[in-house]
Amino acid sequence: MALGLNNKTANIGTPSATTQTISHVTTAGSNLEMSLTIAMSNAVTVTGVTYNGVAMTLVDTNTVTGLNTLIYLFKLSNPSTGTNNIVITFSAAQYNPVSSYAISASGAAGIGNTIFDDTDTPPNSTTLTVSTNSMIFGLLVAGNNASLVITLDGSSRTLEYTHNINNYTSGALSATGLTSGSKTVSVSAGASLCGYYYEIKELASTQGLLLMF
Repeated sequence: MALGLNNKTANIGTPSATTQTISHVTTAGSNLEMSLTIAMSNAVTVTGVTYNGVAMTLVDTNTVTGLNTLIYLFKLSNPSTGTNNIVITFSAAQYNPVSSYAISASGAAGIGNTIFDDTDTPPNSTTLTVSTNSMIFGLLVAGNNASLVITLDGSSRTLEYTHNINNYTSGALSATGLTSGSKTVSVSAGASLCGYYYEIKELASTQGLLLMF
């Protein structure tokens, strides 16, 4: 079954409260998988995320030490279709801007490999190993917004968003249908930075074997 982009939502908000609510649409499809990245100041932490009242599973948390920023990745298999709310809950009121990016994909087998590259000095480059027909999301956190670039599988990608969270953060998607293997991923900016990358896997097709007697 081919992996396909179902829908996506970028959001920047300063809630001045212990929760933040974001509207996200998941259209009908089979083998749906939803993922959510959050980038924010480390003044507080995320204690949980729900979509349409269902708890999303925490996949990964990373700290960008030099930029006092936290990066989260959450996922949810078989999310509700239609227009529903993502609700992010914080450990205390988060007064700084919070960047989030939600992706719903169809024909998906969940989240695959992830990698966090906090080498700080621009530009930085690493590799992510992916499976056949997957897709990569790359997230950049930088000290300023000069010349923000995300390259996935050798291709400079169009930025999906650029948010000011007292640093700057951007995200980009690769094409779907990547071949399996090690992919070069990189970020570049005019100041200190880090890159975070994760794979959305395709659900492998299965074929029955007909035995003739």
